[in-house]
Amino acid sequence: MKLSFRSATTAPTATFSRLRQLLLTALAVGMLVHQAQAQDSTLTRLVHKYQYGLTQTNGQFSGTGWEKLQQDIRQSQLVLVGEDHGMAQIPVFTTAVAQVLKPAVYVAEIDKYQAQKVNQLAAQPGLPTAFERQHPMGLSFYSWAEEFELARYLRTQKVPVMGIDQVSLVSTGTFFADLAGKVKNKSAKAYLANQATAYQAQDRLAMVQGTNTYSIYQRPSALDSLQALVSKESPEVQQMVRDFRASSEIYQLNATSGLKSHQTRINLMKRNLLQGLEAYQKPGQPLPKMLFKFGGIHVSRGVSLLGGVYDMGNMALNLADVHDQKSLHIFIIGKQGTKVGGFNPDDFSKNIKQYTNNDEAALQPFMAQTAPGTAWQVFDLRPLRRALINDKLKVSSQELATVLLGYDYVIIIPKTTASHNY
Repeated sequence: MKLSFRSATTAPTATFSRLRQLLLTALAVGMLVHQAQAQDSTLTRLVHKYQYGLTQTNGQFSGTGWEKLQQDIRQSQLVLVGEDHGMAQIPVFTTAVAQVLKPAVYVAEIDKYQAQKVNQLAAQPGLPTAFERQHPMGLSFYSWAEEFELARYLRTQKVPVMGIDQVSLVSTGTFFADLAGKVKNKSAKAYLANQATAYQAQDRLAMVQGTNTYSIYQRPSALDSLQALVSKESPEVQQMVRDFRASSEIYQLNATSGLKSHQTRINLMKRNLLQGLEAYQKPGQPLPKMLFKFGGIHVSRGVSLLGGVYDMGNMALNLADVHDQKSLHIFIIGKQGTKVGGFNPDDFSKNIKQYTNNDEAALQPFMAQTAPGTAWQVFDLRPLRRALINDKLKVSSQELATVLLGYDYVIIIPKTTASHNY
């Protein structure tokens, strides 16, 4: 039988080639696994090295974590607390921060009309239960007891609440009632008062049913008519209507372009902050000490975790830089427990939600180092940020990299409880 040299020689060569390729692939995978393990090891080592305990007892804080935080708070002109909303422990922590910082103004994630109400009601004894029953969620987050107690503490220290957000989704009825009280024309006053009552009922039903049928969603023609109605009223009234229109349009835009809506909202908050600052900062003077409390995504010193937007934290950083001052950016969140997750005004128990953040990619290394039943854990991210910038630390998660670049501290509460109603 005649043997084919080609067939006799190419088969073993092909087999060898495949074996060599498999070996190289296995070697490459092994190197990647080794590199990943080394990166994970470096990250874990740095997280643990710059981890500190913080103990909270009846609103009083102690431990090495609190000592470090106090030192940095005292050295900062602007302190930003970024939170996961609806956790009872966070406004208590923010009160403690305020006691150390002694701010001249407190900047809140509510609209300026709600802030005016908060300032007025915080000056009165007790909780504003009657107001809340008539206008459920009319104070936004400050419709919860722990948040309102924070506002009352600030009032005792003569620290005003500055609201810079758009008109709240759930406060159209309250807004129109205030608008009716300011107009001079009798027929316009009666119309606005009737609309306030109708909007209050509509929004209450939306809160009970959990539907997105809030009255702030207005047609352009309705907004045009509203502006025409107040065209001869005071500048204050006309500005209120312009603010309402801008807010309505932001909510409408969110239905078709969430990221554009978010950017428009942030731009509005930035303008409102600059305008509000005029009452507290004279030209050429340093910034007043300011305490911010917003959702965690808003206070990053760089790009935010939501859509790559440069948010309020970045603006605060730039303002501090312009005045050769320091801003401090804190992200505080629970590992697990309960939080407020709804607006039902009739049965608050339906608003309480169980949650866990164990697998949150942006915070997983910190969650992993926080054991149930232990003290709060404070993580100083600045050494990790330096290592990341200097290419001494690599992380596989873009969300984690954003956290390391955007915040100075992460604080993990092992278990939280939901905020309470009045």
